[in-house]
Amino acid sequence: MEMRAREETGLAQDLTPYIPPIAAALHDSFLPSHCTSCFRPFQQQNCSATPLSCPACDAAVRYCSLACSAADSIPHASSGECLLLSLRPLNSGPTSDLRAALRLLYSLDALGLLTPPRRGESPRRIGGLLAGDLENVLEEGGEVAERIREGGSLISRARNRKRARDERRDGAVAVVEEEALLAVLTNAVEVQVSERGALGIAVYGPPFSWFNHSCAPNACYRFELADLSKGTGSCEPGSFRVSPAGTEDASAMWKALNYGEGGASHVLFLGLCRYGPRVIVRSIKPITEGEEVCITYTDLLQPKAMRHLDLWSKYQFVCCCERCSASQEMYIDRLLNCYARDLDLDNSDSRDAGCEELADMLDQAISEYTSDDDPESCCHKLESMLSGSYENKRFQADNPSESKFRLHPCHHLSLNAYIILASAYRTCANSLLTTGLGENNNLEFFKMVRAAAAYSLLLAGATHHLFLSEPSLIATTTHYLISAGESILSIVQSPPWGSTGPIYKSEICWAVHHSPNTSKEGSALLGDKFKAAPVRFLGCTSSILLHSWPFLAQGFCYLESIRSPIDFSWLDLDMVRSQTFAVGRDTTNFAKPECSECKYQAEMSIEKERKGLFQLAVHCLIYGSYLASICFGPRNYLTDHVKELLHGGLNSH
Repeated sequence: MEMRAREETGLAQDLTPYIPPIAAALHDSFLPSHCTSCFRPFQQQNCSATPLSCPACDAAVRYCSLACSAADSIPHASSGECLLLSLRPLNSGPTSDLRAALRLLYSLDALGLLTPPRRGESPRRIGGLLAGDLENVLEEGGEVAERIREGGSLISRARNRKRARDERRDGAVAVVEEEALLAVLTNAVEVQVSERGALGIAVYGPPFSWFNHSCAPNACYRFELADLSKGTGSCEPGSFRVSPAGTEDASAMWKALNYGEGGASHVLFLGLCRYGPRVIVRSIKPITEGEEVCITYTDLLQPKAMRHLDLWSKYQFVCCCERCSASQEMYIDRLLNCYARDLDLDNSDSRDAGCEELADMLDQAISEYTSDDDPESCCHKLESMLSGSYENKRFQADNPSESKFRLHPCHHLSLNAYIILASAYRTCANSLLTTGLGENNNLEFFKMVRAAAAYSLLLAGATHHLFLSEPSLIATTTHYLISAGESILSIVQSPPWGSTGPIYKSEICWAVHHSPNTSKEGSALLGDKFKAAPVRFLGCTSSILLHSWPFLAQGFCYLESIRSPIDFSWLDLDMVRSQTFAVGRDTTNFAKPECSECKYQAEMSIEKERKGLFQLAVHCLIYGSYLASICFGPRNYLTDHVKELLHGGLNSH
């Protein structure tokens, strides 16, 4: 099954209308604070002081309004979700996938789409959803098989019925509850509508689930919660810019599910999941008529071998997209995967003993951080790993026979280390805050927040460098830029410096005035500005970083060895020049930027550092917000978050 464009579509265009879920379930940790029906937090609703709840499951499921309660109470009770919560209390293990499977079975049964397996049917589909090869999965064993067996048993008991078994041609048995759980594990997506992370999971029908994976996708997706004051929304077939393609079975199934004529199925889904989170697919590259539209199922910042391992373990397929099957390794994979000493060589192999040793060190440090709650030890080990394995290419010629593995700043192990270090240093800073900031703690706290901001910026800069050659990294780059901006802003507002004060509001006004706008521009004009925006951002920030980066990096050996956290053209100038960049211009121009509009001035005082950092934070946030509008539309939770950071935070002072 696949989805193809019905017409030529430009950058930053919605390809589907709001698609309602077949089933959705909050993660356990959000059940006390969010409405099970609409996923909205209770404090944002005009509801009573005490949310409505289900007494039968000890108030585990709660609603923000009578409308949400009326819409969801029957599916909650009739699906068996209520009974499941008594069979498996929330403190005994996660239940979101089990609850989603119960709701999926209820929805498909209500629609008459819960059919028994047909002889020779492979792979198995339930209501158009890929349910995979259950027998194979169970035979292979492992964590997933154990999860399905245990979960299938609980789901069966919750539905208050015997385990329904259907004989297959080979004499093996298939359990509908286990198939439903496998369908959830295969098709469910994490619902993220705020910076707090995923609220829960949702399963969508063929209008979304039939979008295939690519490691260089041309589309992404966003979620929107139903606005109860405006009704439940619609999902009209005519508003799709994509249509199913592939086998005759795909077209027949699409028609059988009534997505193509009259749209009966999605209307019914809308009634069953009346206020559930909707998903919208949006283009992140120009798409030609008839071109397949793909999203990604995995982390695009991992090398090919790791992406394939992840995709096979979760979905049982080998990716053959243009990035994976390219005869000559793409620039992004070359940087993610090769030694610093081998950037000029072809067919470098990262399965070196040195690389494996560093990967083990990274895993051990992460384990200490997450399991032993020891961020300081984690930081020490990762700093040692990076400092011991990094050497600028300019100095490698002195030791051409050196066999030690050398990480460069854009290697996938480096990127993973930056993520952990930014988080671990932030945790260290928060620990100091809780113990109180005396004179000594004050200096240590400031050092920790500097390190957290520096690694966040380095992660954003390295990812942005890769994004220049592969635009499908736009969503990842967006998140890292905004995170870096927020982290830098926290330094400016940290206790040693106090509030930002009103003097910086002019910087925000300038940045907002000069930032691109996606809401009022046609696709062609948007495309031109999209190509120019990275050049402008890199020019402005390069100017600021001449003074601000040494301040952020001071006292950290590895960070001090990095000349610039955003300019990595030195990695391989010949390779950079030979690339046909899809975004921006030749990155070799970024080292000596021209930025006449930037307001940065060298001031011989501590206020110079503070003001420079504030300008750096504003540029990261505004540029990140612009990229977010490309991925997720002019109004989304990331752009709202940036506005709150830049305006709400200052207004509070």
